[in-house]
Amino acid sequence: MTVSPPPDVQDAAPRGRRWRRAALWAAVAVAVLEVALNVALNTGVTQAIMGRATDRTRLTWERAWWLWPVGRLHLKGFTLTQQDANVWWKVEVDALEAGMSLTGLLRKRVDVDGIDGHGARFHLEPSGAPEEPSSPSSKPWVIHLRDVTLHQVRELDFSRVRFEGALDVTGTLNLQSRERLQVDLPSVRVAEGFIAVDGKRVARLESLDSRARLDAPFQADKGYDLSQALGGQVKTRIDVLPLDWINDLLGESAPVSLHGGAGRVDLDVRMERNTLEPGSQLKASGEALDLRAGPMRARAPWSLQAAMAPEPKGPPSGSLRLAFAPVHVTGPKGHDLEVPEVALTVQARRREGQSGLDLAPELRVAKSKPLDLRVLNPWLGQTLEIDSGHVTVRSEEPSQGAKARNTLELRMDTDLVSGRMGPNKVLLRAEVEVDARNLSWDMTELGLSGTTLRLRDVSSNGNVPIRAWSGTFTLPRASLSLSPTVLRARFASQLTDTQPIVALITSSRKLPGFLTSLLNIPKVEVTGEVQIDERGLQLRELKAKGEGFSLQGHLDLVQGNITGALLASLGAVTGGIELRPGKHDLHLLNATEWFKGQPAPPFR
Repeated sequence: MTVSPPPDVQDAAPRGRRWRRAALWAAVAVAVLEVALNVALNTGVTQAIMGRATDRTRLTWERAWWLWPVGRLHLKGFTLTQQDANVWWKVEVDALEAGMSLTGLLRKRVDVDGIDGHGARFHLEPSGAPEEPSSPSSKPWVIHLRDVTLHQVRELDFSRVRFEGALDVTGTLNLQSRERLQVDLPSVRVAEGFIAVDGKRVARLESLDSRARLDAPFQADKGYDLSQALGGQVKTRIDVLPLDWINDLLGESAPVSLHGGAGRVDLDVRMERNTLEPGSQLKASGEALDLRAGPMRARAPWSLQAAMAPEPKGPPSGSLRLAFAPVHVTGPKGHDLEVPEVALTVQARRREGQSGLDLAPELRVAKSKPLDLRVLNPWLGQTLEIDSGHVTVRSEEPSQGAKARNTLELRMDTDLVSGRMGPNKVLLRAEVEVDARNLSWDMTELGLSGTTLRLRDVSSNGNVPIRAWSGTFTLPRASLSLSPTVLRARFASQLTDTQPIVALITSSRKLPGFLTSLLNIPKVEVTGEVQIDERGLQLRELKAKGEGFSLQGHLDLVQGNITGALLASLGAVTGGIELRPGKHDLHLLNATEWFKGQPAPPFR
């Protein structure tokens, strides 16, 4: 007799086997998918697909594994690169893990969250890549990185400026190719690091705590617009290393060198849409900075303060004050000048409803101790050798209601200066006003355009004595080279009379009758170009004009000896004057033709 199992028992076994087979096939499918996914991640298939579709954005990695769907994506040697017509930048991470949406890749989205990376580097530099047109029908990729934490970011490289150290960064990144770039960094912290310029360390970051936001829309033919993209706050303390590294940038042949100047900087910068915000401030000070320019040397401790008013009334305003105190200047033979303080203050106010700032600078130079002017003899001695005299330096103290330009004037005043031009004794007082707005510096020469020189109480005991003469010389264009020391200038002057002109063209003989009336011509205008160096004074394009009088020519003056040629007109009479050491010749016949045959030699 055969006993058969109930029908439900007969169906249970095949169903159990079917479920086991289904589970087995599902496991096999998952394993195959897992293997295929990891093979695709490690053979470059995924990178190639994304590379063809992301225009100038590239995501690459060296190795990857992903226990999908329950595990997290692990990447080694991860790189994110972005390039447009303006900039090229790259983020490199040694190792990271994150949660990632696989289905998002099918929709041209890189959705990653919970990124935890270690050992990162960032590099940015200008890009000259031509703009590449994209197909209007193509859908841009979207890269969205949420909850990003990067530990030990060892390098931030901005081409010539680089950070080296270890900082921690948290934030998010949202990049929609050719539409928008958004970066939010709520925390950037560094315990210690260094800032380098062209490979030379220039500062040590003692601490840094910051937050930053970047929101840059994409503009056709311009790339991502960064003009109003940046906001956030940076608080840092920096130790400034000695400034000797600047000499490498200047080059060995530069006439200027810097040494010392190490100091400390405390910085709190707040920014919105690339504009400084109220509450921003900077405080810095340093050891003595040693500046050497040609034969001169200046040494002074420095300080710098800048701030934006925390509660501005009206448009936001700020101030900056750079001070050197005390300043010690040494000449080539040990003569020195000491200034208690030199300070530049700039008040800035943002224009309401407009871009840009209104600036109100003010230069303050405390009155210096007197400087012995004999320090100038190595340079000025062939023109005027100084026996005695002193000069003081100070800024112009603006009087109440004075115009703003007076706040940028530097004055040098002498007492009675005694000197010699060859055998002749000379006495004078001088005032020099330098318009600091026109000061310029290009590492080889100092621009002094706009300078005014006033001479007064000028006396000389030459063949034609000068008594109580005065004159004003303006220099619309002037420069002072430091190595060698050469002053070149175009000048325009107002002279009280012609005494110095007569004194220059008079020889040891009695003054010719033709020139006697020169002594009686008041208010003469004189223009020309002058060069003064260690070998003497040269005048070119010399022109003088007074009532019934004109003069033109060129001359060289060395230790009281004059060479050159002049053409003078007094009323209807014109004469040429040939100047030679110890002898002056007068040409009254065909004077103009003679003068044309006396071309001026070029400046040395």
